[in-house]
Amino acid sequence: MEKTVLVPTDFSIASLNIVKSYLNEQDRNTRINIVLLHGMHQSDSITNLLFFSKSKVLESLTNPAFEEALRVLKNKYASQVRIMRKDIFTGFTQAAFNQFAEANRIDEVCLPILYNPQFKNRNSFDLLPFIKASKLNIITIGSAIEVPMPEKGNVAELFTNRVSMG
Repeated sequence: MEKTVLVPTDFSIASLNIVKSYLNEQDRNTRINIVLLHGMHQSDSITNLLFFSKSKVLESLTNPAFEEALRVLKNKYASQVRIMRKDIFTGFTQAAFNQFAEANRIDEVCLPILYNPQFKNRNSFDLLPFIKASKLNIITIGSAIEVPMPEKGNVAELFTNRVSMG
């Protein structure tokens, strides 16, 4: 069996903890495609649109600790994860989001119970309203209790059992 799951991300290691917890709860025989999705408003400037590069935007949003944690996660779950990729959603409407989900064959969305993304870019936006209004199956993971995290922002955060974003 194969399925595709969407995980909203603010490109923090905490968002990768969501992926880790989701993968731990899945059947080992299921091949999973993971889309780490970030919402971002696109400029109206023609010049900016002409020189828009998704890969450069993604590169500016991530950091070395996130990339290292992503590599660790891919290696740890190599037998389960078929594809794990980062993407940005630049749409403004629910129809655009639904079309994105359909085009990417998203089966379900994985969200932490404590969902409070911390965006570093002023053009980033929360995908939660689009996700809740869609017909996608939403799976929540984690606890409603906030636990202090001494390793916050480090790759070591990936090895804790805390699941929240924010």
